[in-house]
Amino acid sequence: MTNNTAVEIIPNKLYWIADKSPPRNQKNSYYFCIDDELVYQPFCNDFGPLNLGMTYKFCVELEKLIKPTVNNYKIYHYTSLNPQKRSNAAFLMGAFQIVVMKKSAKEAWVPFAGLPPFLEFRDAGYGGCTYKCSVYHCLRGLEKGIELGWFNYRTFNLQEYEFYEKVENGDWNWIIPGRILAFASPAPSSYDENGLKMWTPEDYSNLFKRIGISAVVRLNNKTYEADRFTKNGIRHYDLYFLDGSVPSDNIIQDFLRVAETEKAIAVHCKAGLGRTGTLIGIYAMKHYNFPATDFIGWIRICRPGSVLGPQQQFLLEIENSCKKWKLEGKKSQSRISKSEDRKITMSPEEHFVSVNGDYGQAERLVNAKKSNQSSPSTPVITSKGQNANRAISGTPNGPLKTKTQANNIFVKSPGRTITPLTGRMVYTRKLNNLK
Repeated sequence: MTNNTAVEIIPNKLYWIADKSPPRNQKNSYYFCIDDELVYQPFCNDFGPLNLGMTYKFCVELEKLIKPTVNNYKIYHYTSLNPQKRSNAAFLMGAFQIVVMKKSAKEAWVPFAGLPPFLEFRDAGYGGCTYKCSVYHCLRGLEKGIELGWFNYRTFNLQEYEFYEKVENGDWNWIIPGRILAFASPAPSSYDENGLKMWTPEDYSNLFKRIGISAVVRLNNKTYEADRFTKNGIRHYDLYFLDGSVPSDNIIQDFLRVAETEKAIAVHCKAGLGRTGTLIGIYAMKHYNFPATDFIGWIRICRPGSVLGPQQQFLLEIENSCKKWKLEGKKSQSRISKSEDRKITMSPEEHFVSVNGDYGQAERLVNAKKSNQSSPSTPVITSKGQNANRAISGTPNGPLKTKTQANNIFVKSPGRTITPLTGRMVYTRKLNNLK
């Protein structure tokens, strides 16, 4: 089967196709492409998967488009042959089948199984990457997240997600909603050297008390005084290990003990990606039987760039130990037993980093995210009902603000609307100014 063969998603209604140029002159057909509309923001050579907000947008708009009352045309999701764009487009169509059509990841992948191989996603590190995160792994991770109730399509708050993922708005994401969130290291002061708004421990404390976080776990070097959290009613734990490396047995057991005794925790290293994602992954494997490969897919959908270098292989190698700890109960003191049958060979560089760390990696990641998010505009937050597991609208140290959710996440640009036969559907985001 060649790249330009359309695969059928819904018989006589919905199709997916990759080709070197946009399809044209097909009777009673709509073609749309999101290659340049939903765009991954890389840290280095990483290119996906697209995040939870973009996945949600795609599902919402495609669900509207395929309704029988809208039109009688066949719908084609077109993507180019660019390997990176093609993988992200396939992920989105697979996610649509899981989220909207209620298919399993295995069922959603069937239409793509006969196509030429898809380029695997890689980590956000600056070195080589021998671990491959496949599109299918990401779909399985999304499926597992939905199964566990960590993502609800009907109640997901898009504008809140997009607001708080920005550096100037806290740079945090729920990974296990209501239990564990990941965030970047708090800043010692409210602005960095370039004048960008940063969040201090006091800013985070106000938020964390509202959403039920009882403790903060710091994994990086000391950049602020712990009492800036504790005096605001948030407990604080230090579990330092080297940037880019993998955690020791003692660090793992201490982290699990904290996570299992606190109501809900917020975890950070410098960037809130590598060390943070690794320990959260260990907790998820132990308590939710979340396969390592699928968890890496899930956390990168929630928080792009998470789990780097040798941390990827490390999660696979200790997966069986995590399952054993679950059977033994919370007080297990068993040491890590790396699974030989699941052992993935690291490159000499990755093995070195796993022990000695990667000095400067976190700083590079933080700077890349700042660069990607340098736009002065931020979306307004909306509230779809309030509960303890989800943050409420508000700026740091400011009053709570509840906004009404817009009916449409996208609006069609007046001069670029979808047309039959040769048209290409393009959307622009509807943004409001943050008041």
